[in-house]
Amino acid sequence: MCRVFGCVAAEPVSIRHELLEAENPMVRQSEDHDSGWGMAVYRRTDGADPQLVRFPQAAFQDDGFLEATEARGRIFNVHVRRATMGGLSPENTHPFVLGNYSYCHNGTIMRYPRLVEPGVPPAAGHTDSEHFFNFLMRAYDPGDPVASLRRAVVTTIERSPFSGLNFLFSDGERLYAYKLGIFELHWRAEPGRLLVASERVTDREWHAVQQDVLLVLDPDDVEEPHAERLAGDDVVAKADIQKLEMGAHLRGAERGAMAAERAAQVAAAAAE
Repeated sequence: MCRVFGCVAAEPVSIRHELLEAENPMVRQSEDHDSGWGMAVYRRTDGADPQLVRFPQAAFQDDGFLEATEARGRIFNVHVRRATMGGLSPENTHPFVLGNYSYCHNGTIMRYPRLVEPGVPPAAGHTDSEHFFNFLMRAYDPGDPVASLRRAVVTTIERSPFSGLNFLFSDGERLYAYKLGIFELHWRAEPGRLLVASERVTDREWHAVQQDVLLVLDPDDVEEPHAERLAGDDVVAKADIQKLEMGAHLRGAERGAMAAERAAQVAAAAAE
């Protein structure tokens, strides 16, 4: 499992408070989710490429995290990792970025090799998350982001058990946040911006996102996110949602080694 945090804003803002100073900041969450961290920052909302930083060290132990909190932008896609599939390396650290697109994930897709098809770019690392992102981008239609996300989610539900398909995805114009599985997702509106997070970052009121709901957070309309069902009841009823029990107590390098071994086992089983 991991933790995600996103923000869209009407004007360039800092999220230093939510990362460092709030009642439940991301830096504190990284004490349990200590397998690396990353952040994609979009300074504009015209589809330009984001500024990307990501490191395989725990955020609370990394001076780079403090430096990154100074960034200002209109769209933020932030992740602190707790490895379940793939070891501790930059290639396995979220967000994953391809051009102007960024993606981070909370959950584990247990049979992710089933998403490898002709035309899907090979993954640089060994995570289920990057494999999903590459599968999504293989047939992504920038004219219809929601339909593209729906196809990827429905196919994943049909092909693999998972603990969670929660994700944040941005095309440099909007931020898309989805919830399906055992993990929570919440959103909050504040003057001039919208926030979305795995955990409530502040003690103020947050709204819980329901199963199979996709939020579209638009930096040009920050009153509230647009919400819609993505896969639908019939597809969700077929979802094989499982909780991962192995290695729950592990931290740091031990957890990374466990996640690397798990990814190798899944890949080997798929090759048989």
